[in-house]
Amino acid sequence: MGRKSIALGILIVGVAVLGGLKMFSLEQNTSMTVATSDASSMKESIKIGVDNWVGYYLLCSKNYRTSMRNIGIRATCENDNANLDDRFSKLRSGELQFAVTTVDAYVALGKDYKFPGTIIAVIDESKGGDALLAVEDVVSTIDDLKNNPSLRVALTPDSPSEHLVRSLAVHFDVKNFKQRGSWLVSTNGSEEAAKKLLSHQVDAAVLWEPDVTKALQVDGIKKIIGTEDTEKLIVDVLLVNREFADNKPDVVKKVLKTYFQSLKFYKENPDNLLKELAKETGLNKSSVQSMLKGVQWSSLTDNAYDWFSTVGHSTNGEYLLEAIESTLHILEETSVTQGNPLPNENPYSITQSKFIEEVFTDLVGTSATASVSNQKPATMKQLSEKQWANLRDVGTLKVRKVQFSRSSSQLTLEAKRKLDQAALDLSHYPNFRILVKGHTAPQGNELANKTLSHDRAEAVTRYLKITHGIEVNRVLAKGMGSDEPLAKLPGEGNRSYKYRLPRVELVLKSGTI
Repeated sequence: MGRKSIALGILIVGVAVLGGLKMFSLEQNTSMTVATSDASSMKESIKIGVDNWVGYYLLCSKNYRTSMRNIGIRATCENDNANLDDRFSKLRSGELQFAVTTVDAYVALGKDYKFPGTIIAVIDESKGGDALLAVEDVVSTIDDLKNNPSLRVALTPDSPSEHLVRSLAVHFDVKNFKQRGSWLVSTNGSEEAAKKLLSHQVDAAVLWEPDVTKALQVDGIKKIIGTEDTEKLIVDVLLVNREFADNKPDVVKKVLKTYFQSLKFYKENPDNLLKELAKETGLNKSSVQSMLKGVQWSSLTDNAYDWFSTVGHSTNGEYLLEAIESTLHILEETSVTQGNPLPNENPYSITQSKFIEEVFTDLVGTSATASVSNQKPATMKQLSEKQWANLRDVGTLKVRKVQFSRSSSQLTLEAKRKLDQAALDLSHYPNFRILVKGHTAPQGNELANKTLSHDRAEAVTRYLKITHGIEVNRVLAKGMGSDEPLAKLPGEGNRSYKYRLPRVELVLKSGTI
């Protein structure tokens, strides 16, 4: 019995020794493999969660990967085909160290994953990449969608397309858009939405490039509004895992510094970007150019001066904070969120500006000589009344009850508060002119009503110009008197109806003169 035990013990020891030798051999081989290859220079590996939006490409580009390799960091992208739940889950677990997303998607979904990352940079804004198109004979303005709830719209849910519609719902008071309903025809991507529009299965559709450009080449299809005419609405950002940022801040800085250097490279060498994207997507160069028209990348200077406002003398404000707060308002108004889902209801809890500040100091310096990005539109020239009349109606901004002192054009404090809210909505649509239309009830002298309605419209334009810096030539006051009464609502009493008639409307207008 004892001999068997001894023999068994010797066998076990022998197997263990052989196993250890094999493991040692494998480790030696692995070490040898690393030591005799480029992997020996790699001190760090990072993985970035992305999808195929063209604005994210630079983080996965040849120049970026090569530049990162040259500083000892292996950077790879994981394309999840816009599965944001998977992306945020992996960011939280640390499987991803970085991830890209839109501000609205992160605010809407981040709570389910305890907001696993902080925003360290603004990547881009959609500038024409997304647009609402319609059958021209059916829909010509946003007001048509507002006034006819039976119209059907195709779009991809849980995408920037849906956020654009939600924004219109809130800013233009398109009530049927405030919740998903029979108006919504869900599609799996822009191409499918475009097919439904072109075959007239729907009255309108929200598309992204290159489908926007392709659809507009078809007779009878019209663009109602595109993101080229919006600001701080669909904003793409870069997130970093909180623990990773805390433990390896130097790596985070290198990731950002290399990214902005790659952005600079591609801006100076656009043909390189065109060729790479054509190869990556399989599209021809014309289609790639259409895609690129829809994205406006944010430079390091844009981030430091405008989005994070980390430069001490910057006066442009914190655009990122404005985008987050505007998104919170839109998501709550459209019942996507109940209240403020951010940690401690604080928008700063999902941003981290120190990395932009430090990278800007390293690459640009602390002086004020850097060229400041100014996202305000070019000064608008003065138009004649005839030219104003030839402008295209885009839609009527949400009508708020702007109150005046009785039989006067003096704005009340409550009216100014309402106009402050309207100005916030207007800030998202800087390229449109504003026709301020004053209306009165039909009672009384017609000429006096016209004069009063004009004076009230003028009071509103003065307030917008003086208090909110609206360009002088961008806005025009017009008194309508009682010429354009509202339609009576089903079951509405006379008293309620008469109360709604005196009003001021802000009509957004577009056109090249």
